[in-house]
This record gives sequence, C-alpha cells and structure tokens, in this order.
Amino acid sequence: MKHQQHLRAFVVALAPDFSAADEVMQETFLEVSRKASEFQLDSNFSAWARSIAKFKVLGLRRDKQRAASRLADDVVEALAAAAPPEEDDARHLAVIDALRKCLERLAPAARELVHLRYFGEHLPEEIARIRSQSVNAINVTLSRARLALRQCVENGLKNSEASP
Repeated sequence: MKHQQHLRAFVVALAPDFSAADEVMQETFLEVSRKASEFQLDSNFSAWARSIAKFKVLGLRRDKQRAASRLADDVVEALAAAAPPEEDDARHLAVIDALRKCLERLAPAARELVHLRYFGEHLPEEIARIRSQSVNAINVTLSRARLALRQCVENGLKNSEASP
C-alpha cells in the first residue's frame, strides 16, 4: 500500500486515460498478489511492481489496437445493407472457387504465410516471430503472394467467362 501512489502516478503517465489507468492498477494488484511468492524480499518492490504495471499497460494498448482494427457494429450493418444483390452470388462463388484454385498453386512458403495471416489472423509481427524472419521479409512475401493471387483470380475469371 505504501507504494500505491507512486505506482498509480507511473501508470497514469503510461495509460491513455484515467479509466484505463484504473483498469491497469486493478490488473497490476491482482498480478502482484498472484506472484507474491516469486518476489525476492531483498530486491526493490517498487521496481518489481512497476515492471508488472508496464506489461499490463502494453497489453492494454495492444488489446485496444486490435479492437480498433475491427469494424464497429454500425459499419458492419452499413456494409451488410450495401451488399450486392443475390444475382451477384454466382460471380461471388466463381471468385471463391478461383481463389481456392489459386491458393493451391501458390508456392508452399507463400501459401503458409497467407494461411497464417488471413486464416490464422496473425499479424505480420507475430508471423515474423513464428518463422524467425524479419517483419519486412514477411510483408514483402505477403505482398507478392497477394499480387500473384489477384492476377491468378482475374485470369481464372476471364477464362471462365470466355468459355461457354
């Protein structure tokens, strides 16, 4: 309790708002309680608690960024209302079929990255860590894979429209 004011000041300086700071403080105290047995009595408690708080703030920011990258409910509603009419379903199914075939033709390494990114919903930073590659290398490979898929799908659709 004697470190609470200093810890709160630290968290408020790092957190985006007071509500977030309150949340981080609660999470920090829960974590401190859970890890109390790991604390070394001869070490600096304030530094230990600040370290826990720092990771809680970073986690909160990461979670908020992920939430911000998702579509809001009203946007989803607007997109659903603007969806193309049912007569476009046949074209949509043709695109899906072409994409499936093009994914099968993609180089195995590129296919794996596409699956990690779009089916596994991993961010490029996570993929880079998983694959022990740089984020730039992952982004370049994904960009090339998307371009190859786009061209392959377009060609597949042209060929299917040209044949009777």
